[in-house]
Amino acid sequence: MQKEETVDKGLEEERQRAMLLGRVARIRVDNGDLDGALALHEERLSIFGGLGDRRSRAVTLGDIARILKSKGDVDRAFASYGQALGIFQELGDEEGTANTLWSIGRIEMQREQYQQAREHMAESYAILLKLERLDGICWVGLDLGQLLYAAGQREEGLLVLRRSRDGFRRLGQEALAQQVEGLITTVRRGG
Repeated sequence: MQKEETVDKGLEEERQRAMLLGRVARIRVDNGDLDGALALHEERLSIFGGLGDRRSRAVTLGDIARILKSKGDVDRAFASYGQALGIFQELGDEEGTANTLWSIGRIEMQREQYQQAREHMAESYAILLKLERLDGICWVGLDLGQLLYAAGQREEGLLVLRRSRDGFRRLGQEALAQQVEGLITTVRRGG
């Protein structure tokens, strides 16, 4: 019995260590030390792997991808997001899947792969609508609406943008709602 308690205590200590490394990594990102933060997240990834904690591994892969993207290493960021997406999908984690699809879509936009970006964002958006995650609907809708409009699906694009605007208002984010309203006005003039 004591051996089991020792093992459980050791696993919990490792988990706590990984969580602490994550907090320190976020501080390093805030202070501009991306390389230091990346090293800490990679250490976390190894710990979560050893613990068999797949969801935490997927979240950490997303943390790594964000840092890689901000460093300009989009190929490695894309690969990291791809690994995270696979894990979230295997786990049936719809929110994690939706967030990762959006992140992948944003990289595809950066790469000017607009069709793939639109497909990934549409899938993300559909999941968020199902989950009724208003914050996600607003942010993903902002990107998706513009992609749809640019692809010639103007009415659908405007509908998605209006939903984002109205959602930001419901969230008390009036400044963001006004920005989306300005975007709607701009695209309607240009279209």
